[in-house]
Amino acid sequence: MMLDQIDAAVSLSLPPRLQSLIQTLRRQQDFSPEVACHCVQSANLQAEDLRFWADFDHPLADSYGRHLVYDGGTFEIMVMSWSPGDFSAVHDHGSAQWGAVQSFGPAEHSVYRLQHHQLSTEAIMPFSAGTVIPVDHTLIHQMGNPSQEPFLSLHVYGSDAQGPITGSARIFDLFAGSVQFTDGGVFFCLPQDQVTRELPGLSGDRPTTLRHHQQMLDRIQRMPAPLSVSLQHMAQDLALQIQALQG
Repeated sequence: MMLDQIDAAVSLSLPPRLQSLIQTLRRQQDFSPEVACHCVQSANLQAEDLRFWADFDHPLADSYGRHLVYDGGTFEIMVMSWSPGDFSAVHDHGSAQWGAVQSFGPAEHSVYRLQHHQLSTEAIMPFSAGTVIPVDHTLIHQMGNPSQEPFLSLHVYGSDAQGPITGSARIFDLFAGSVQFTDGGVFFCLPQDQVTRELPGLSGDRPTTLRHHQQMLDRIQRMPAPLSVSLQHMAQDLALQIQALQG
């Protein structure tokens, strides 16, 4: 089959509301975060449309479950699974120029500012079920599940550039004091073989650093025993730094 025939067959195998979203996205001529939000809202997606890609039993070393649903060339659709306590690392979306995210549960959304190599928190806000938020190329944020119930979220990202749409995403690791680049999941404690390059010199203000370290330590403590020696040392150092930041 030709590529366009394969693409049509893939899209037709998806739930009808996802098919509608794909068709709406394909009809657009000019994209922006606001247009992406409108496309997602008009599809009227429900959580059951995404159940096939749910991954609440993702490895505990991963900060959340992550599955690609559809690759449209200039855009991609992904489903993320959030178990209680799951939080992404602080990140941006790499090469993505526009996008939209819809939560199907009581998520938390935090927005950050990077200025003179220092990270600070602009806002920490609830991200209620059904809400759609825009994503632009400048957004540095974090998403997570502070509740006791698992839920899914839908992510649409797009770009006119060549290469992976969310490739070269930046993770802002305040423990390592560096910006890490990755083409995969934006997880805490990312293994070195998943870091494509790293820029030192990152710092954070006190509240942002404290929250980051607490979440990173929580992620390590969720990992199954026995931990590697490097993770054991990291957990010990994080605990000491948290104590100092709280003092």
